Amino acid sequence: MDWRKKAGDHDGRVDSVEQRGNRVVVAFSWLDRSNKRHEWAQVLELRDDKIVSIQDYAKPSSAALVTRLRAVLT
Repeated sequence: MDWRKKAGDHDGRVDSVEQRGNRVVVAFSWLDRSNKRHEWAQVLELRDDKIVSIQDYAKPSSAALVTRLRAVLT
């Protein structure tokens, strides 16, 4: 988030954290210079208490849906 601050973005925050099995969805957002809120999410795959994979999603709802479906299908 540091590079976002340097670009003039502000009010960065973690909006939610949701765990399903060995995956964790972290949704966060920030305001740009014109005070428009942007959202992003990452899905972290954990193995032996370590992050082994990170996937980025432009929509937190998509990240949560994919993670829920994977939990059901595995």
